Amino acid sequence: MRLTRQHRRNARLLWQSVSVNGIPDAARIREAVRTARESEGRDAEAVLRCFVQRLEVYIRAHQVGVISADRLSVRQQEQLSGLFRETESVKAGISFSVDPAVIGGLRIEKGYQVTDMTIARQLEIVKEKLLEN
Repeated sequence: MRLTRQHRRNARLLWQSVSVNGIPDAARIREAVRTARESEGRDAEAVLRCFVQRLEVYIRAHQVGVISADRLSVRQQEQLSGLFRETESVKAGISFSVDPAVIGGLRIEKGYQVTDMTIARQLEIVKEKLLEN
């Protein structure tokens, strides 16, 4: 199915209708999607596809991902959440995941910004410096 400008315009209008102060409201999103699904036709499907693309971009840009070698305790997660919420840069939430390859430390991703404070990264830096000499 080809997405037209009109589909994108309608998706933008739908996005504006579910946003409160620039932040999408989950209840409004559910209601809008349910209403769009009930309306029949290929246009509704195309508008929803454009809307989902907008939502994915928003989440990718406004969600913080924290990656650690081991599962963080609830207390540690709350402390990190508090730090991020104080900066008000987190609008789509915080996700915590485990990747044993980081060995230790944390990797924090928000949009295209990455702060890598892992032991694996530090070992890569040392390896690069040793190979230079």
